[in-house]
Amino acid sequence: MISRRILVTALLSALVALPVSAAENSWDGTWSGKWGGKSSGTVRIKNNKVVGYYFQGNAQRTGSTTISGNKLSFGSGYNITMIMNGKNSAQANYKGNGTASATLVRK
Repeated sequence: MISRRILVTALLSALVALPVSAAENSWDGTWSGKWGGKSSGTVRIKNNKVVGYYFQGNAQRTGSTTISGNKLSFGSGYNITMIMNGKNSAQANYKGNGTASATLVRK
Protein backbone atom coordinates (compact mmCIF):
# COMPACT_ATOMS: atom_id res chain seq x y z
CA MET A 1 0.00 0.00 0.00
CA ILE A 2 2.77 2.44 0.87
CA SER A 3 4.71 1.72 -2.31
CA ARG A 4 1.58 2.39 -4.38
CA ARG A 5 1.15 5.78 -2.69
CA ILE A 6 4.78 6.63 -3.37
CA LEU A 7 4.40 5.65 -7.03
CA VAL A 8 1.21 7.72 -7.46
CA THR A 9 2.79 10.71 -5.70
CA ALA A 10 5.89 10.46 -7.88
CA LEU A 11 3.83 10.28 -11.09
CA LEU A 12 1.68 13.25 -10.11
CA SER A 13 4.77 15.26 -9.16
CA ALA A 14 6.36 14.50 -12.52
CA LEU A 15 3.25 15.63 -14.39
CA VAL A 16 3.08 18.91 -12.48
CA ALA A 17 6.77 19.59 -13.19
CA LEU A 18 6.45 19.18 -16.96
CA PRO A 19 7.10 22.46 -18.81
CA VAL A 20 4.35 23.95 -20.91
CA SER A 21 5.40 24.71 -24.48
CA ALA A 22 4.62 28.11 -25.96
CA ALA A 23 2.99 26.35 -28.91
CA GLU A 24 0.43 24.83 -26.55
CA ASN A 25 -0.27 28.07 -24.73
CA SER A 26 -0.12 31.70 -25.77
CA TRP A 27 1.74 34.14 -23.53
CA ASP A 28 -1.01 36.74 -24.01
CA GLY A 29 -2.35 38.36 -20.86
CA THR A 30 -1.27 40.35 -17.83
CA TRP A 31 1.34 38.66 -15.64
CA SER A 32 1.98 40.00 -12.13
CA GLY A 33 4.15 39.16 -9.15
CA LYS A 34 6.70 40.54 -6.72
CA TRP A 35 10.43 40.63 -7.40
CA GLY A 36 12.18 39.07 -4.44
CA GLY A 37 8.79 38.91 -2.75
CA LYS A 38 8.87 42.72 -2.33
CA SER A 39 8.72 44.94 -5.44
CA SER A 40 5.72 44.66 -7.77
CA GLY A 41 6.20 43.81 -11.42
CA THR A 42 3.60 43.50 -14.19
CA VAL A 43 4.15 42.34 -17.76
CA ARG A 44 1.45 42.86 -20.43
CA ILE A 45 1.68 40.61 -23.48
CA LYS A 46 -0.42 40.80 -26.65
CA ASN A 47 0.03 38.56 -29.71
CA ASN A 48 3.04 36.98 -27.95
CA LYS A 49 4.81 40.37 -27.78
CA VAL A 50 5.52 42.34 -24.60
CA VAL A 51 3.57 45.59 -24.95
CA GLY A 52 4.12 46.88 -21.41
CA TYR A 53 6.31 46.29 -18.37
CA TYR A 54 5.67 48.09 -15.08
CA PHE A 55 8.02 48.07 -12.10
CA GLN A 56 6.33 49.33 -8.93
CA GLY A 57 3.62 50.83 -11.15
CA ASN A 58 6.05 52.77 -13.37
CA ALA A 59 6.25 51.98 -17.10
CA GLN A 60 9.63 50.74 -18.32
CA ARG A 61 11.05 50.38 -21.84
CA THR A 62 10.50 46.84 -23.08
CA GLY A 63 12.77 46.39 -26.10
CA SER A 64 12.15 43.40 -28.34
CA THR A 65 10.50 40.10 -27.37
CA THR A 66 12.08 36.71 -28.02
CA ILE A 67 10.19 33.42 -27.57
CA SER A 68 11.80 29.99 -27.69
CA GLY A 69 9.76 27.00 -26.51
CA ASN A 70 8.38 27.80 -23.06
CA LYS A 71 10.76 30.76 -22.56
CA LEU A 72 10.07 34.45 -23.26
CA SER A 73 12.73 37.18 -22.94
CA PHE A 74 12.62 40.96 -23.25
CA GLY A 75 14.31 44.09 -21.98
CA SER A 76 15.97 47.40 -22.78
CA GLY A 77 19.06 48.01 -20.66
CA TYR A 78 18.03 44.99 -18.58
CA ASN A 79 16.85 41.46 -19.34
CA ILE A 80 13.82 39.60 -18.04
CA THR A 81 13.39 35.93 -18.86
CA MET A 82 10.08 34.22 -18.13
CA ILE A 83 9.77 30.43 -18.16
CA MET A 84 6.17 29.19 -18.33
CA ASN A 85 5.71 26.38 -15.82
CA GLY A 86 1.91 26.15 -15.92
CA LYS A 87 -0.94 27.59 -17.95
CA ASN A 88 -1.06 30.72 -15.80
CA SER A 89 2.28 30.63 -13.98
CA ALA A 90 5.84 31.57 -14.95
CA GLN A 91 9.17 31.83 -13.18
CA ALA A 92 10.82 35.15 -14.03
CA ASN A 93 14.42 36.25 -13.65
CA TYR A 94 15.67 39.84 -13.88
CA LYS A 95 19.26 40.83 -14.74
CA GLY A 96 20.25 44.45 -14.92
CA ASN A 97 21.15 46.70 -12.03
CA GLY A 98 21.28 43.62 -9.82
CA THR A 99 19.32 40.39 -10.08
CA ALA A 100 15.94 39.23 -8.80
CA SER A 101 13.42 36.46 -9.34
CA ALA A 102 9.66 36.25 -9.08
CA THR A 103 6.76 33.95 -9.72
CA LEU A 104 4.41 35.72 -12.12
CA VAL A 105 0.74 34.76 -12.36
CA ARG A 106 -1.44 35.49 -15.37
CA LYS A 107 -4.70 37.21 -14.54
